[in-house]
Amino acid sequence: MRKEHESTAITYADERNLAARAELFRVLKSYPATDAETERSLGLFLRASLLARIFAIRELYEKILMLPGIIIDLGTWRGQTAVVCENLRAIFEPLHFNRRIVCLDTFNGYQGFSSKDKPSDLHKDGTYKVEKDYALFLERLLALHEKNNAMGHNHGKHKVFKGDCRATLPKFFKENANEVVALAFFDVNSFTPTLASFDRVYERLVPGGIAAFWQLTRDSIPAEGMVYAGEILNKRSHTIHRSQFYPGLCYVSKK
Repeated sequence: MRKEHESTAITYADERNLAARAELFRVLKSYPATDAETERSLGLFLRASLLARIFAIRELYEKILMLPGIIIDLGTWRGQTAVVCENLRAIFEPLHFNRRIVCLDTFNGYQGFSSKDKPSDLHKDGTYKVEKDYALFLERLLALHEKNNAMGHNHGKHKVFKGDCRATLPKFFKENANEVVALAFFDVNSFTPTLASFDRVYERLVPGGIAAFWQLTRDSIPAEGMVYAGEILNKRSHTIHRSQFYPGLCYVSKK
């Protein structure tokens, strides 16, 4: 059995909420419909918390529609943010084939904790590790979504990189000296990799571009907050906001 990590073990729900959630999962697994009907009915099983996260991604995506640049998803984990962004691209700018998405993750869980961080039994090196070859799976999945969207013959725009972002991100920018960034999501959650990757991304972030942090104000995972307070707040010209739909998501807009 897969070991629990914070995404399932830490919750604000009470026993009744958790029981209802478990029942919803059972109903989903036994839903009496064809594959095609099930796919078209996924809204029946989408809980409000996940829907809010999707709304928040849309909220930020709409802010970059008139900006050039790629989308970077740092600490992509299973790639849900990237997949949502591809489908938002298909909805809002279906002919914008230059809106590429770049996903980066170790796929071996969190790495790089230092004395500045607060590792715990649920939040430590290895948390969020996924299956072997998941990077290849995610790259295929992104291409499948592209093929299902308008102009699906134009696919393969998005890239997935496995490894420590302190190595993979500089390598990507060196090999793609033309790329600028419109939107970057950060979910690395250890101080040194977050700081190093933010510095690299900010150099390529266009004016008005967005750097979004999923855990900026979370005191049990202080890395993003420390990077913001120490390296951004009084050192870089920007505005900062939080998502209307997902309070944990805060974002910096470059001036």
